[in-house]
Amino acid sequence: MEVLDLLTSFDFEKDFNSQNIIKTLQKGKTIVLIENFPLLDHEFQSFINSIGDSVKENRNNCRQDIFDVKISKQNNFFTSIAASAFAFPLHTDCADFDVIPNCVGFLCVEPAIKEQGANNFVFLRKIINQLSENVIHNLLHKKWKFRNQYRSILSGNNGNYHICYDRITMESFSEINEKEIEELNNLDKIFEANSFKIKLKKQDLVLFRNDLLLHGRDEIDIDSKRLIKRIRFNMN
Repeated sequence: MEVLDLLTSFDFEKDFNSQNIIKTLQKGKTIVLIENFPLLDHEFQSFINSIGDSVKENRNNCRQDIFDVKISKQNNFFTSIAASAFAFPLHTDCADFDVIPNCVGFLCVEPAIKEQGANNFVFLRKIINQLSENVIHNLLHKKWKFRNQYRSILSGNNGNYHICYDRITMESFSEINEKEIEELNNLDKIFEANSFKIKLKKQDLVLFRNDLLLHGRDEIDIDSKRLIKRIRFNMN
């Protein structure tokens, strides 16, 4: 399947319609791409308010809803993986939150140079088709530690599954044995084999379901000026 088949595209200046975007996110079968989106924070916030309820976090800009994803250091250390130059493996945002937001929005203010910093995605429905019944059963019932939360990687029933996966958090806050490492390695191989890339350009806004796909990022140059504004939210 071509990447274009996995996107539902709009142009903010031509065919922008909030209700169509809500319906697309509710179905969760494609990523929403809105081109020519305004770069001002209040425009971004106002739009998200029209389609859902955004999440405030202490580390966000002014402790509000928007976070600037850019290279950031303190005492010569990156402040987080998102704020580093490293590749960011496929994951679920906020896997350790009390309530995981079901949507994420990325607004590209300044893209990385050349082919660096592409965003990677993989849809859960693509993964499920390649898992045996035994593996799915295990993913539904085995609990993993995400900081202070114990959650299964899959949840749901009757084929209506949701995913929660963040290997960095899982390995950072619990001891994982060799068998579990092998399980996660096998999952990662399936995720990566079925993932696809989107290279955002300036004024591209992507919206996607945090519970129906995983996302990550390619490595970027340490001196990159790449800037992505992020909002996590729950759909109306």
